[in-house]
Amino acid sequence: MSRRSGERFDTAYAVLGLACLAGDAGEWPRACVLHGIAQAVLDLTGEPWQEPEARYRRESLAQARAHIGADRSERGYARGLALGPDGFADLAFQKDPQRSSLR
Repeated sequence: MSRRSGERFDTAYAVLGLACLAGDAGEWPRACVLHGIAQAVLDLTGEPWQEPEARYRRESLAQARAHIGADRSERGYARGLALGPDGFADLAFQKDPQRSSLR
């Protein structure tokens, strides 16, 4: 709904939640891309992450780096930044996540 209404602040937090859920599920590459998308959306607002979400974000990104390495996590994050605000829809509607180029 936030995406449809253009509420970027809310959209950023929703995508951040998806990123953290992906990490909790062990889908670290997807989590990194979603974190990048969330940041790209928030950057459009000019606002910083608020607590406690800022802490959740730091922890999730640190876990991703620990599981898949700094290089791979940074590449995923950069990909998310490049996908930008509408990139999460591509991930949400992906038919076969096992064949994803995110892995």
